[in-house]
Order: sequence, then C-alpha cells, then structure tokens
Amino acid sequence: MRDRLGYVRRNSWIHRLNPSLKLVLLVILLTSVVLYPSWKLSAILLLAVLIGFKIASVSLKLTRRRTQFVILFSIVITIFHIVTTPNGVTLGFLIPRMNTWGPFVPITDYGLERGLAFSLRFLLIILSSMLFVSVTDPTLLSHSLTTLGIPYRYTYALVISLRFLPLFDSESESVRMAQRARGIHLRVRGLNQLLQTIKFTFYPLLVSALSKVDSLSMSMEGKGFGYAHERTYYRKSTWRRTDTVVLGIGVSYLIITLMLCLGHLQILSSII
Repeated sequence: MRDRLGYVRRNSWIHRLNPSLKLVLLVILLTSVVLYPSWKLSAILLLAVLIGFKIASVSLKLTRRRTQFVILFSIVITIFHIVTTPNGVTLGFLIPRMNTWGPFVPITDYGLERGLAFSLRFLLIILSSMLFVSVTDPTLLSHSLTTLGIPYRYTYALVISLRFLPLFDSESESVRMAQRARGIHLRVRGLNQLLQTIKFTFYPLLVSALSKVDSLSMSMEGKGFGYAHERTYYRKSTWRRTDTVVLGIGVSYLIITLMLCLGHLQILSSII
C-alpha cells in the first residue's frame, strides 16, 4: 500500500514528547532558518530531521510524483538563484566561451550559497512538517493546546486539518485512478495540460471535500459540539521532565540563532 500522510503510531521517545512541545520546536526550527539563512545551518537541521525520522521509526517514502516534484523544485530554486545572483567570486560560467561568443551567465560563490540555502530551506520545511504530522497524535495535540488556555473549539480545527490530511491524500489518489480508468491520462507538461489536470482532479476533489465537511459539521452539531465551555477527554497528554529538557535545548538554540542574526558569536558564525 502506498505511504500516506498522517499520524504513524509508534513508541519512540519522539512520539512520547508533549504534542505542544513538538509544535513549538517546529516553529523554532522554521523561524531559525528564516532569521539566519545559512545553507550550512539548514544542512545541519535537515540532517537532524532525517535522524528524527530514523529514531521515530517513521518511513520517509514518498510517491514517485512527489519525489520528482520535491527534487525538481529544489533544483529549480538553486539554478534560479545561481542565474539571478551575479555578486561574489566567479567560479565559472553556465554558458562557456565559444570562440568569440560568450561566456554568459556567471556562476558565483554567493549565488551558489544562496541557491543552496533556499533549496535546503524548502526541503527542511517539507520534511520537518512531515515529521511533525507523523509523530503527533491529533487528539493529544488538542488536549495539550487546551491545557495552555486555548479554547477547544480552535484546537479542534487544527485536529481536523491533521486528520483530513490522509483522507484528502487517499481521495486525490482515488480521483486520479478513476480518471485513468476513463482513459484520461493526467500529465503536467504544458499550460494546457496543467489546466486539464486541475479540471479533472481539483474539481472532483473539491466536491468530495465539501461533502465530507458538510457531513462532519452535521455530525458535530448533532453531538452538541461547542455546547459546553469545557469538554472532557478520553486520552490526555502529559508533561514530563524530558519535555522540560528538550524545551530548554530548543529555547537555547533559538537564542543562539538570534545572537548569530545580530552579528554576535563571530567564531560560530564563521563556521556556519
């Protein structure tokens, strides 16, 4: 069966971390790469996320279509910044010199570093978000956010979005298979084919999503959701000593990133 997005039940220590803590760590990670856009820092964090997948025993497999998109888009980001950033030391030319013609499009060290920084940041956003979704139980996340004082009506909206991810993923694949059975081959190799793909995939998926949302809203209304100011939970999240230690590490990392952004820690900034 094809790997789908969504929570994967395991017993690793990453799974046992408090869900709110995992959300905070995700925000800290993404904020740090925006504040200090170094390709070396992004590479280190990307390696840490890949190690997190291994520790959590969560598969990193993607469909062929998604793998192609992620790799192709990363390459496009890198090439775009190499071409559009002439500043820095010239390492070579994308179009070499041929007799009296050329060279054109210089490749500079700054453009290469900038391209790597943006492409690695793109990969980091995707993979870290996938890791968060894979190791976070939506129900425990709802309870954890409620204990922080957030109304459960708002936390449940986040829970629904996480629970609908695998559902929409499965529904989109069903739509593609149905269109393929009708003899419609969906390819994105031009503007016309892109519009046809949107027409035969997006519209059926939108109709299906709206029908499921309507059914869910009627079900919640029938069960009296939102009637009381507080709600009870069958499963509850807990805060452990390990969560405190990990939160301290995350906050310390964010402080170090802020200091690097402000120009302090010159020795460390020369390394990363």
